[in-house]
Amino acid sequence: MNKKTAAANADSLFLSGNYFEASIEYEYLIFKAEQPGSVNLYKYKKALCYKKLNNYNRALEELQTIYFDNPQNDSLYRFVCYEQALCFYLNGETQKALWKIDEYFRLNADSVAWSDFLPLRVFCLNQNYQWNEARQCLLSFIQMQNLTPESKTELEHLINEMYNRKNIPKIRSVKKAELFSRIIPGAGQIYAGMPGEGIVNFLINASIIAFTAHQVYNGFYITGYLAGLGFFNKTYHGGIKRAEAIAVDRNKELITNLNSQIIAFISESSN
Repeated sequence: MNKKTAAANADSLFLSGNYFEASIEYEYLIFKAEQPGSVNLYKYKKALCYKKLNNYNRALEELQTIYFDNPQNDSLYRFVCYEQALCFYLNGETQKALWKIDEYFRLNADSVAWSDFLPLRVFCLNQNYQWNEARQCLLSFIQMQNLTPESKTELEHLINEMYNRKNIPKIRSVKKAELFSRIIPGAGQIYAGMPGEGIVNFLINASIIAFTAHQVYNGFYITGYLAGLGFFNKTYHGGIKRAEAIAVDRNKELITNLNSQIIAFISESSN
């Protein structure tokens, strides 16, 4: 099979959703490629296969082996940088994603491709609760769009309203959730947004303490220690971990909802 046929076969496999098989074909093409530009292109496409398979670490490993002699004059450089930033974001490494985006901005100060990176940068900033920076970034994105002055003014008003203090997500501190549950069992769950579960956790722990006290008062020290304090130790520390998990999940849900609104907003502004 010649290289042209192999490349067409690899692309066909990718387009049909056979990403693992396509990655093998791209690996063959990387091995056979003679020009650095071809090697970079096939590595990029192989990384896309891993991204489609949700294997972001493998995708990043592949992207990070791509080397550019003159990145500013290579059109592929922009796509590689974007995919690196996206994979970092999808892998939960938002600080690294921001670093990669900012690196591209520094090396390409006059690039018209900035607007392609800005929505992703907004999502990363939201994940880090950097609301003002995210708002400024989204405003910059609107300024880069081919819109009438009236439309830009209207969209800027909507962005400022979206990031108004009363509208931004009410983020729960994971440390506070943990601390409250240590002081009063169930309080962390209530703080994190699950009051019903918090009350139940408090009542369970209170009942166990009452049972333990009753057993000790009546002289059943071993029963009180093994059945009472042993069970309390599990429900108490379990409640602490549960409060932390609820806070994390709640924050993720709030950020996901905000980013979904922004995706709809960007789609609407691009039409």
